[in-house]
This record gives sequence, structure tokens and C-alpha cells, in this order.
Amino acid sequence: MISIYNTAIDTVRGVKTQFVKSFVPNEEIAKSLQTYIDAQASFAKSIVQETTNFFTTVAMSIVTGK
Repeated sequence: MISIYNTAIDTVRGVKTQFVKSFVPNEEIAKSLQTYIDAQASFAKSIVQETTNFFTTVAMSIVTGK
């Protein structure tokens, strides 16, 4: 399930990266933007992971009655 979201996040990251490569001629700015894009992707993936963990814990608590 998580892989679906990670694939979507990686696709968006790829589009943003390609945009920067195509339209930002200044290497220093492009490097900063790429760092920002990577941080966004990492943050989004951690949100997906933690949300999945939370709802798995909730579901298990409901099932086990604890």
C-alpha cells in the first residue's frame, strides 16, 4: 500500500527535478532547489509512513479490543 504513495511522491519529485533542470540555468540555485525538492519528498514519505503506522495501530487495537 505504501509503495503506491511512494511511487506518486517519486513521480512528483521527478517532474520537479526535470523542471529545475530545464528552466533554471544557474547551477547554484538549481542545487538549492533540488535540495528543497528532496526534502519535500522525504517529508511526504515520512508522513505516509507515520500515517500508515497510526492507522495500523488503531485497527489492531479495535480488532484485539485493547
